[in-house]
Amino acid sequence: MRHVAETATDGQFAFFEDALAREYALRHQSRIARLKRQANFPSQKGFDGFEWSGIVFPRGFTRDDMLSLAFIDAHEDLVLFGGSGNGKTHTAIALGLLACGEGRKVAFWSTAELVSELRRANKEGTTQDALRRLDRCDLIILDEWGYLPTDPDGARLLFRVVSMCYERIALILTTNIEFSRWGEIFADDDMAKAMMDRIVHHGRLITYDRESYRVKHALMRGEL
Repeated sequence: MRHVAETATDGQFAFFEDALAREYALRHQSRIARLKRQANFPSQKGFDGFEWSGIVFPRGFTRDDMLSLAFIDAHEDLVLFGGSGNGKTHTAIALGLLACGEGRKVAFWSTAELVSELRRANKEGTTQDALRRLDRCDLIILDEWGYLPTDPDGARLLFRVVSMCYERIALILTTNIEFSRWGEIFADDDMAKAMMDRIVHHGRLITYDRESYRVKHALMRGEL
């Protein structure tokens, strides 16, 4: 190898450098594709053409701050709050795709599916394994948080996830449930408050105050 380096011409060096650059690019693209596949996104919606009107960011936190993904490095949480069809899930997916593009590990779950998966793991005695898989993530997205009522056992399983992520892993929650109603949704006021405290402590509330995209573009719009 040393002999090759000493005797190679400038043209040969350029060829090797180009070949190495192509190999690196292919490996990088392959890794990103694998991260996106493993994240289990329900779709591959990015921010191209995304409508930002009606989205209210908290004071001191802008759209650019969110898109920079600095909240992931800071282990902060985002709560995307608003009615159905307002683009919350789209935003969460697009942020997850950006994170994967930067080589970060992301997991996307509907909250109901995660509870179901953790129940199954609990029944099989593999809860720790399931939590360890989540613990390897840089960002966990929990979609439709609180859309379906959760019994105390389910709430305890979700609390374990939230507690594990606290100050260690960034969370994105999409929800249409006000904080004041978390107790009734999770069937345990104390458990709901404990989860809320951890999420709010390093969290940002982003509000979607606009018409449902699905209703706005519905074929039945004139009949509604």
